[in-house]
Amino acid sequence: MNRWKKWFDNMNETLLDLIIGCLVYSAVFELIGLIAVPNKGSYSLGLLIGTAVAVGSAVSMAAGIKHVLNMDKGAASRTSVLYSFLRLMVMFVAAWLGLKFSQISFPGVVIGMIGLKISAHMHVYTNVYITKKIRRKGR
Repeated sequence: MNRWKKWFDNMNETLLDLIIGCLVYSAVFELIGLIAVPNKGSYSLGLLIGTAVAVGSAVSMAAGIKHVLNMDKGAASRTSVLYSFLRLMVMFVAAWLGLKFSQISFPGVVIGMIGLKISAHMHVYTNVYITKKIRRKGR
C-alpha cells in the first residue's frame, strides 16, 4: 500500500487529471449505456477495454515524454515515433477485438478510447474540482 501512495504522490498532476477524467467520463457513459443499450454486458466490456486503452495511452504518453527528455534530438524523435506507433497499434487491436467478438461492443470500445480526448479537454475542470481536492491542494 505504501508503494501505491508513493507512486500517487510522485505522479504528474496532469497525468492524474487525465486518468480521473477518463474514469469519470467512462462512469457517465456506463450509466447512460445501462439505461439505453440492449446488450449491457457487451457494452460494459467494450467500454472497460476502451477505458483501459485510454488510461494506458495517457500513462504511455507521460512515460514517453519523460523518457525522451533525456535523449539527443535524433534518438528522441525515433523513440517518440515508436511510442506513438505502439499506442496506435494497441488502439487498433482493441478496435479489432470489438469488431471480431460479439461479446465486446465495438461502439463501447470506441467510446472508451475517446475518453482520453474528452478528459484532455476537461483537464482544467478536473484539476480544479477533483484532483486538487484529492491531493488536498488548492480550493
